[in-house]
Amino acid sequence: MKIKTISCLVLAGMLSLNSCVKGDIDELQNQINDLNEKVNDLESTQQEALLAAIAKLEADLAALNSELVGDLELLEQEIANNANAVYYGNVITDEDYAALTAQGATIITGRVVVGGDAHVSALSTIKLIGKSLEVNGGTTITMDALQSIGENLIIEGVEADATVNFAVLASIGGDFEVVENAGLTSVVADELVLISGALATEESEMLATLSLAKLDQVGELSIDNYYADDPTYINIGALSNLDLSGTNVLGDAHLNYLGDVEVVSLGDIHGNFDFVQGNVVKLSISGETVDGNFTLSFNKRLKTVETPNLKSINGSLDISGNSDWQLAGASLEALPSFPALEFIGGNVTIGSNSDLVSIDAFNNVTQLTGDISLSESAKIESVNIFNALVETGANQWSNANIYISFQTNWFNGFNELLEAGEVTITVKVPSADDGGIGISSTSSASALADVAKMEGFAKLTESTNMQLYFSEVTEFNAFASYTNFKRTYGTGFKLQMPAEGIGMCAMEPFLTKVKNGDFGTKPMVFEEMAENEWGWMVPTEVDKDTAVDRLLAPCTTP
Repeated sequence: MKIKTISCLVLAGMLSLNSCVKGDIDELQNQINDLNEKVNDLESTQQEALLAAIAKLEADLAALNSELVGDLELLEQEIANNANAVYYGNVITDEDYAALTAQGATIITGRVVVGGDAHVSALSTIKLIGKSLEVNGGTTITMDALQSIGENLIIEGVEADATVNFAVLASIGGDFEVVENAGLTSVVADELVLISGALATEESEMLATLSLAKLDQVGELSIDNYYADDPTYINIGALSNLDLSGTNVLGDAHLNYLGDVEVVSLGDIHGNFDFVQGNVVKLSISGETVDGNFTLSFNKRLKTVETPNLKSINGSLDISGNSDWQLAGASLEALPSFPALEFIGGNVTIGSNSDLVSIDAFNNVTQLTGDISLSESAKIESVNIFNALVETGANQWSNANIYISFQTNWFNGFNELLEAGEVTITVKVPSADDGGIGISSTSSASALADVAKMEGFAKLTESTNMQLYFSEVTEFNAFASYTNFKRTYGTGFKLQMPAEGIGMCAMEPFLTKVKNGDFGTKPMVFEEMAENEWGWMVPTEVDKDTAVDRLLAPCTTP
């Protein structure tokens, strides 16, 4: 947009026709001078704003050690040395586009709105947009020269069968939004390194490709591929090609309802991480930190989770419901091991991952501030978990409550833990049929139906209470250091005993204290499973002394 002043000849003609007096001429000339001054001030202000936007992008890119800072410096030189290269103002209407084309500018200081392919063509040489770019229409939306956007990039309301490609776009100073596009199928910006704001997709259910192959940093991440009108009611959209380049996320990262994506890669996540309701096959997190909650739920095709460098999760961790009730073996068969993880700043919940065959996880975690709930209906060969954990609870006066329920051939865990809150553990043999429906009644092909070995808690000395449901345990070597439970009401200590002949010799020091009456009136219950009059196996209370004698009988050396 160029603001033109009135030429002297035109002014003279106007004055002749209107018989202007000299005072009128002077006054009009003063107004023209004022107008020219304001135009110059406006252009100067817009140029300053543009240069400020470039400076911010330069600083952000420099923090990433990006070579792209040099490209922005060249644009700064172009602004300074070629006045005709800069179009001052917004480009929204067809008249604006005509003026832009006539000028031949390569830099726009203001906001740009694209309504169709003609607008896209007019922007073919544009290198820099100072404010936001909004794409609302077009079919083949390709911008081969655009390097940087000072504010937001918004793709919204694209109805046609459309593709978007930014061949050299390297930086966005604000948000990158792809929302409410009924026909958009592909967005590619494979040179994009920096999104200072959020990357968000929503209600673009036909979007099959989102490729950002060099993305290094984004403020927040929200990829939502929910397909509300899916006739199959699965509600997962078309997104099957997602390349986020292992980007670091400065805030939350939410990835929901992703389609048949082979792999999703991320770096550090400085907020909450939600990975929910998708068909992704592999998740890879290369960073060292998740600063919020870590949620991995209801992913029916997820086979592999890699976190080789992840040292801390500063919120709760939830891995649950990752299975397909219609297709056995489609999801996780081994729980992610988290080999470098040392700290969890919240609760841990593991459950309803029905394809699990083995668990060998969290064995470098030394500190956890919340409670632990581990409950799987799957028939699992072995569980080896939390064997480095020494410190739990939110403060020095509290300890983690631990709730465990597995059908497994072997449980071993928590061997370094000294104290705990409430402890409830159920270990059963991996039965051939547990009465479930669909795949919930299947078992690991190599799990044995008659073995349930209980080990672990080697250094645990004290807990708030303890409830042990071991009626199906076939071998026991746990709680060797256990001496005390604190609770004086309700359920203090409860043991559902193994079958007769199965000893609990490792707990002999504790059981001897029980036999000697050292716990006084603290509430204690010993039970065995016995057949009732209708043929059902039900818990039946056993006298304490009788129970202890039976549990320690196999420990006597002949």
